[in-house]
Amino acid sequence: MERVYDAIVVGSGFGGGVTACRLAERGWRVCVLERGRRFGPGDFPDRPEQAPFAFWHHVLNPGGMFDLRLMKDLSVLTAAGVGGGSLVYANVQLRAPADVFDDPHWPEAIDRTGLDHYYDRTEEALEPRPTPADPALRKVQAFDAMASRAGREAERLPLAVHFGEPRRHPFSDVHQRGCDNLGRCDIGCPIAAKNTVDITYIARAESHGAEVYPLHEVRRIEPPERTGGVWRVGFADLQYRIDGEVEAPVLVLAAGTLGSSRLLLKNRRRLGRLSPELGTRFSGNGDALALAINPGAPGVTGARTEHGPSMTSRIDYTADYGFMVADGGLPGNFRGLLEIVRGYTALTGWGRVVLRAKSMATKLGLTDRHVTHRGLKLRRSSDISDTLIFLMIGRDAANGRMRLTPLFRCFDIRWSKDDSAELFDAMRQAAGELTLAAEAESFFAPDAGPLGKFITVHPLGGCPMSDDPAHGVVNGSGKVHGYEGLYVLDGSIVPTALGVNPSKTIAALAERGVEHLLAARTAPE
Repeated sequence: MERVYDAIVVGSGFGGGVTACRLAERGWRVCVLERGRRFGPGDFPDRPEQAPFAFWHHVLNPGGMFDLRLMKDLSVLTAAGVGGGSLVYANVQLRAPADVFDDPHWPEAIDRTGLDHYYDRTEEALEPRPTPADPALRKVQAFDAMASRAGREAERLPLAVHFGEPRRHPFSDVHQRGCDNLGRCDIGCPIAAKNTVDITYIARAESHGAEVYPLHEVRRIEPPERTGGVWRVGFADLQYRIDGEVEAPVLVLAAGTLGSSRLLLKNRRRLGRLSPELGTRFSGNGDALALAINPGAPGVTGARTEHGPSMTSRIDYTADYGFMVADGGLPGNFRGLLEIVRGYTALTGWGRVVLRAKSMATKLGLTDRHVTHRGLKLRRSSDISDTLIFLMIGRDAANGRMRLTPLFRCFDIRWSKDDSAELFDAMRQAAGELTLAAEAESFFAPDAGPLGKFITVHPLGGCPMSDDPAHGVVNGSGKVHGYEGLYVLDGSIVPTALGVNPSKTIAALAERGVEHLLAARTAPE
């Protein structure tokens, strides 16, 4: 690693991958610092007993893939690794509805018409397309049949997946195989059929000279001492257990909604000009999960939800209620994880006691607790192979607040499900109608599971965009108000819920932001 670069990018997911790629293409010397490891096709878990070891911890398990954090009011599940959330997301590439951008919290320059150009640009790398009709998938047929019986229509989702023969990816020249319907999208694809950020944007960035350093967790940010100076970034090398520092005139935070917000809050004393709105506009993007257990309706039974991409279809309730319902799936030998959603007793071992103690500690202000692999085991599950999984995403109130707790200075999120009660009530009703159509047993509880807390996998906000610092942390291009050379380009800058899977919008905002960054700054020599 060099001491000085033209730009430092913290994080390698949709925001960081896009940013590193576009800067490197223009000849910038780019350093990417990623807290997680680099994963190859054979590095993902393929047996349920491996699942507890997939939880990331900066000391106990820096090679983990999932980062589950316990806050006082909710829990948040994100990913760690080169490629960020793309490693374990369901590949869905939906554009946000046009009226999302009518919300006054968005900068005036951001609207759907203007963003479409950048949505288009992400497709050069991510290549979204619907699940092919051949071979026919029972999960698609069952979802269609259930929707029809409920008086609704299902539609295929655009997925960032390669369906076809083995090839070299046209954007990055990385070798990948075609989708083999393994149902493992959410736990890591072992054949590289997913067009993840690591094999698209990051690979292309590296081909243009960008340097990517996995297992490097950024801890400290120091602003330039003078105008035009360099940003100093302190990091911990999680592999060799040493600290280091790197410098650049441009620093782009793309550590994710929690990562970037946490970094700025923890370093706020050095960054006194940050907007007072830092930490605001947190949203869980209306995440909720429902189950239709043991369906009996004709055409709905035997869905085989483990066969095919994790998500293939959705029923769109946006016009009526502001949410969507997508199908879900897990590999057959991992379906016991659904028992965890339904109750705490699915977990065994002394780790269950530790997990409960950590959850209780959040009530006292010891928040931002990791869930680790130590002592956690899964009970042998009952046969729920015919269960339909509904993954629901909507427009919540987006009024949560990230902060440091007064007593222990721990990162925390204050959030109330009651502020979005109308949304969740509508979701409960829709889940009930679909389950009735499927002639199944209904399960819907946003705050169920082993912790009895709401959990989101699509966190947004914390460094919201705005046209002025009185209402947000960054401008419409992701530049931090009050600081030259400091940018945030990830889900934390999204100021409202989107009501659809957010990855495509995060990538498009990063494409737009880095374009403005390049236009505003002199190219390096």
